[in-house]
Amino acid sequence: MEIKIYLNDYFNAVFNLVHKTIEEIYPGYYPRAAVDFFHNHHSKENMEKQLPNEYTLILMEDDKIIATGTLAQNEIKRFFVLPEYQGKGYGKLLLKELEKKIDFEKYDKLILDSSLGAVKFYETNGYTYKQYMTIDLPDNIYLCYLEMEKIITK
Repeated sequence: MEIKIYLNDYFNAVFNLVHKTIEEIYPGYYPRAAVDFFHNHHSKENMEKQLPNEYTLILMEDDKIIATGTLAQNEIKRFFVLPEYQGKGYGKLLLKELEKKIDFEKYDKLILDSSLGAVKFYETNGYTYKQYMTIDLPDNIYLCYLEMEKIITK
């Protein structure tokens, strides 16, 4: 197992990891319109613009990218672990590595938006519920998620 800093060479593998995870996990928590919203939110165009400008890590197992996560200032973003690797400690390992990179001089907490399926994972790793949020989608469908935070110390 190896943690590496994201390089553009990894783009296709990271993009596929994100969308495979959305497609396999999110339908258990969200209606199709919400799943499609997540796919669009993590579109190729958005990811191509964002990834080169953010601190993103990848976790590799046997030369395969199995997880990714991003730290932008004090926000954890785009944190995904392939479904077949979830529940095995890989996410926790990657999250801890991202948390080490926060600028303690500027920030006293980490923040993130958690999908419904990931709330327990983040709670187990010290994050607490801050606010329940919704996004209105067409046809009276709501995408629900939680804003969460973790107070940090040096």
